[in-house]
Amino acid sequence: MADEPMDHKPPTPTGSAWQVTKLICCGVVSMSVLACVIVAVIRSTGLTEVRVTALSEEDEPRDHNIPLFKKSDALPDYEIIIILNQGGKVRLGAKPNTSAVNGLTWKLSKPVSLAEISGLQLQDQDKLVSDAITEVQVESESVTSGNYRFDFTTKRSFGIGIVSFLETPVGMAICGAFAIAVMLIICSAFLI
Repeated sequence: MADEPMDHKPPTPTGSAWQVTKLICCGVVSMSVLACVIVAVIRSTGLTEVRVTALSEEDEPRDHNIPLFKKSDALPDYEIIIILNQGGKVRLGAKPNTSAVNGLTWKLSKPVSLAEISGLQLQDQDKLVSDAITEVQVESESVTSGNYRFDFTTKRSFGIGIVSFLETPVGMAICGAFAIAVMLIICSAFLI
């Protein structure tokens, strides 16, 4: 066996571990920002208003049929509930003793991303047990179910998408990774 020459030296590393960590963290930060922007754009359409119109007044539910009782008091107490994908609900309030023949409108105080909505339920609110009238998915600007037509007003906003994305588990994980990567970049700047 031939001996190795005496002037052979093992290769020296070209960068320290902190420089490699800093490079990886910069990649994580840039990929996190890019993923956040892409998903926020996808989830940026939010529901701002729901209008419900009864197609036939005769088919609207009545609270009771007591003779000599005011007919307006027998009208339904319509309520809209937005059912979210994660199991939560957003109640838009009730319109007591009102017919929906001329249309009833609910405005959302804060838009809800369409990507978060599983369905929308119309019910006749009651003090004891509310009766579900119908449930629809927000698939287009107008949906008809049973005796009711639902018209949806939406708005596109990058802010809606960002908030919607950051509330998902993936969004929370990316925020955590982003925070750790920024801390490591700051630490590596002081140690080099």
